[in-house]
Amino acid sequence: MSANSMTPRQAAVALVAAMPRGVSVQQLEEYGIEATTEQAQAITQEVLSLNLFWIFAAIEAHIPQKYQSALSELIVNAMEAGWGTTVPVGSADWTLYLDEWQERRRRYGRLVEEGVRPLAVSIEAATLMEKKHLVREVERHNLLALLIDFVPVDTYGQLLEDVG
Repeated sequence: MSANSMTPRQAAVALVAAMPRGVSVQQLEEYGIEATTEQAQAITQEVLSLNLFWIFAAIEAHIPQKYQSALSELIVNAMEAGWGTTVPVGSADWTLYLDEWQERRRRYGRLVEEGVRPLAVSIEAATLMEKKHLVREVERHNLLALLIDFVPVDTYGQLLEDVG
């Protein structure tokens, strides 16, 4: 292990720290998106799902298989521990969220398997948010800008390069 390498636990802490925690009504307004508190909380869940998708993709790409399960578990446990407190999702149920996240993970995974770029996955996430009436169609470009800023895909891979 090199002097700069991290343990799986340290990697999990770093990944969770790198992930934006939530999207407030004020932050949405800064991106030109009008939303209620409830919509901001639902958007937070969708952004979290997209972040978790890319974190788990980075784990699969950079972490030896023997550490993947433990690292994944640490991240899910950290999310559950912060659910409703450090992760502002209102009264959303953790178990229901996990089911939705697994569906999103499969959906986004199929896109990646088809060879699309990360932006196309963000476009899919934006489309889902439009269908759920969390954002209006005219706000799509603004939402994509927000997703680029709030889903630091490259950061996740960079963090995991030093796990050993």
